[in-house]
This record gives sequence, C-alpha cells and structure tokens, in this order.
Amino acid sequence: MMEIVGMVRILQRSLSHRSVRYTSYIGDGDSKTFSSITASNPYGEDITVSKLNVLGMFKRMGTRLRKLKQMSSKLSDGKSIGGKGRLTDRMIDLITTYYGNTIRQNKTCLSDMRKAVWAVYFLYIQATKNHCTVFVP
Repeated sequence: MMEIVGMVRILQRSLSHRSVRYTSYIGDGDSKTFSSITASNPYGEDITVSKLNVLGMFKRMGTRLRKLKQMSSKLSDGKSIGGKGRLTDRMIDLITTYYGNTIRQNKTCLSDMRKAVWAVYFLYIQATKNHCTVFVP
C-alpha cells in the first residue's frame, strides 16, 4: 500500500515541485499501483500516464531465446546454439528469473539496476565454457 500511495503522491506533486509531468510509469507487474495512478488522474484529462512493464520484457526475452534456439543454424564452431554447455531451457529459465529478480530488487535506482543486470550477464558469460553470447534487446 505504501508504494501505491507514494507513487500517486509523487505524480500529483511533480508539476508543482519539479515542473515535470511523468507520462510513462515503469512497473514491475503490480497492476494496483498503475490503476491507482490512472484513477488519481494527476495531470487532468488531457495527459495520461502509460505503463511500461519491465518484467514482461524479460518474459518475452525467454520466449525469444527459445525461438532463437529452435531456429538457429550452426555457429562458427559448427555446433548449434542449444545443447549441453550452451543455451538450454534450464539456462533460459534461470536467466529470465535472475533478470526479473534483479529488476525487482533495484526498481528504485536505475543506475544500480543497470549495474546488476550487467553483473548477471557477465556472470553467465564467465560460467559458460564456450563463451557463447547472445544479445537480446
């Protein structure tokens, strides 16, 4: 409940205190906070706040990695991207879980979130023997 009340207050006073209107809300999947923000209508009828769901992005990342694994042709070493010591379904699940947890744990500080996301990425790079890297936007 504190998050809900806090976000509504921040948006309601943003114009008077900072001369800023926040038109995008980055959420972690909690629909109660966003519905409270839209119900409070902090900037009047003309300006709406939209929600960007960060965790949904990582769920889509898992889906895209699975598709990539199925569609992928051979890599430069003649092997596919999937398989033992490479990209497995278990590794995809772990990656999406760790990234999701990282986002939730650092949702109040963007620079800490960025550092933590990169730390997870480099942890997996170091953990793989073949150093198979895939960039997924």
